[in-house]
Amino acid sequence: MSELLNVSKSIDLYTRACELIPAGSQTNSKRPSGYAPGAYPVYFASAKGCRITDIDGNSYIDYVLGLGPITLGYCYEPMDAAIREQLGKGIIAGLLSPLEVEVAEKVCEMVPCAEMARYMKGGAEGTTAAARIARGFTGREIILNSGYRGWADTWAAQAGNPGVPKAFEGTIFGFPRDDLDALEGLLKQHAGNVAMISVDVAGGTAAPREVVEGYRRLADEHDTILMFDEIVSGFRMARGGGQEWYGVTPDLAVFAKGVANGMPLAVVCGRRDIMEAGADFIISITYGGEALSLAAASACLDIYKAEPVQEQMWKQGEKLGKAFAASAANSGVPFKCHGPSCMHSMSFDYEDRELSARVWTLFLQEAARRGVLLRRGGLMFITYSHDDEAVEETIAAVDAVMPIIAEAVDAGDVDARLHTGEVQQSFRTFVR
Repeated sequence: MSELLNVSKSIDLYTRACELIPAGSQTNSKRPSGYAPGAYPVYFASAKGCRITDIDGNSYIDYVLGLGPITLGYCYEPMDAAIREQLGKGIIAGLLSPLEVEVAEKVCEMVPCAEMARYMKGGAEGTTAAARIARGFTGREIILNSGYRGWADTWAAQAGNPGVPKAFEGTIFGFPRDDLDALEGLLKQHAGNVAMISVDVAGGTAAPREVVEGYRRLADEHDTILMFDEIVSGFRMARGGGQEWYGVTPDLAVFAKGVANGMPLAVVCGRRDIMEAGADFIISITYGGEALSLAAASACLDIYKAEPVQEQMWKQGEKLGKAFAASAANSGVPFKCHGPSCMHSMSFDYEDRELSARVWTLFLQEAARRGVLLRRGGLMFITYSHDDEAVEETIAAVDAVMPIIAEAVDAGDVDARLHTGEVQQSFRTFVR
């Protein structure tokens, strides 16, 4: 039995949280039940660069990174300096901030589809605003969607979620991301009433280039709007997002996460005629011009333009992916990395799916015990601050964990090696 990681303060605080906060967390994907509960930290005390310290005093190299917003690194000094400077001037006012114009100019310069931009605070707000703009511009109601776009009724209606009016279900239809035939069938079935095709081109794995090109072709053939959800891919796959990486320009796009290195900001951008049409729609939030996040975004976009941020993410991610695969192969563990190396997804591919789930828990437990935080299945986010030392430490940790997994599976005692409570899937997406 391996030494137990001390996360007692995290456990105690989370017990209190569950009495006060539904499920104990503001974000489904951060619920401890989805990781290795009892053997994995819950609360952080501080973070710097690519490293994070929990409230029990344990330090880790982090690849969860707030589920993706941290691109440059925690407490990245140029970002902090921009925030501090703006804090001295004010956070929000009854007048507009000049940063609203400054950031829009930088977004439009960097993102291929962007001719105009609007700000929201989170990805779900951004994609929902894009849906309203598309429906208002086209005068049509139906959205054809692949993947997760957020919790709002507009998108949750696709899955028939509790609390969503059933009347909304006929306004959105799902299709498998890489199935152009299925998409074309829906376009024909709902001919003349499709406002928008929405898709994440690189959620977990990257869509084949010919598929992404096919989205553009079908949108043009059926005279509908193509929207890329770039909340995850934006400023990671390339400076201008997945659309730059693929060389395929959508009509609308939504960015969040990496646009401000952790500050809450989403950007809806796209073709001028479509965006201008939304000027008279009810799309408005008090905090759209909040200046601290815009100051962070302005500084962040300058760094993306001047420094090899995305190149570093790809390079370090490729090192990690190859090393993880080699370590697994050497131990006879069926493990794979998938998708763009700047944000790998990962899988254990045992024939017994329940065994794969338990192995994931053991992997997260043992990696955390060795100072590395990973997320079940990925995405394994890389930042500009993941230097060679951090990468080598991570590889050494995984090299130590893979033989433990192989031994546990061969001995049939995976469960006996776990220090965790019950693991529950805390976040599910639906396509139907």
